[in-house]
Amino acid sequence: MSSMNATGAPATPDSYAPPARRRGYVQAMRKIAANRSPGDPVRIYLSAPPVYRDRPNWQHRVDTIRQALPDGIELLDFHAVFADRADYTARWAEFAASLDGLVVTGTRAKPGKMRMHVLGSAARQELITVVAAGKPVLLHNMELGLIPVLDCRPKRLGPPDDAQLRLLIPHGWTGVPPTLDAALDALRPTGTP
Repeated sequence: MSSMNATGAPATPDSYAPPARRRGYVQAMRKIAANRSPGDPVRIYLSAPPVYRDRPNWQHRVDTIRQALPDGIELLDFHAVFADRADYTARWAEFAASLDGLVVTGTRAKPGKMRMHVLGSAARQELITVVAAGKPVLLHNMELGLIPVLDCRPKRLGPPDDAQLRLLIPHGWTGVPPTLDAALDALRPTGTP
């Protein structure tokens, strides 16, 4: 939903997804939450550019993401799951089937453009795999927190064999829309608040 300006036109949208698509997403996430059995583990993969691990604030970012997600989840990343790039390539599809969700970070498209993130070709493919499975995918932005990818405006960049994905966060993003609540509920282990 978005606020209206003086002319009655939408001011700044909090989502680029049409209302019907958002409603369908919320229903799908609620169904995932309702079908989770007590004791089922919840596994979320954190997809980030490899250079992020070498940055001084990497652990702070991981901690921030973990705090924004429901308690009791298992947050995995490349280094915790895969031995090397060849291992990743051979195992990604099978591993992805065991996931309950995905958090992507991407890189800032341009300095100062905090609402525009670019995912590399591997992260783009991870996103496509998890979205196609009907599971929640969230973009993490250091200033705005977690945003359902559904609410962002996507744009494919580059050649088809090495395509990247640009995600634009809505300028009216408030951080509390029903899509985010539903996604977090879908990722909440049964029995946790």
